[in-house]
Amino acid sequence: MTASIGIWAQGDPSGESVLYRWEADQQTGYVTFEVPTRRFRPADDSGQPIGDLLFDPAVGEPSGTAAGVNQRLFNQVVVAIMRAYRRAGTAPATAHAYYY
Repeated sequence: MTASIGIWAQGDPSGESVLYRWEADQQTGYVTFEVPTRRFRPADDSGQPIGDLLFDPAVGEPSGTAAGVNQRLFNQVVVAIMRAYRRAGTAPATAHAYYY
């Protein structure tokens, strides 16, 4: 079975904080990517953080919680954006992921 996550930057990805919208498994969500620190947080559609869930690459795993946020999908979105970031050297406009 093939699964995918569609990930799109909402607005200009050249800022210091980029809001991404993702879609997967008939769900939609948002994450913010703080480019200088490479930290990720789940967010609402206006970019406001949800809970205190945070992925900090210095720690290497998520910490905190966020009510209603699917942590597995959050982790997969973070990994997809980081892969695209490493390839491009900048925050990507898209970071779709495909799983087989």
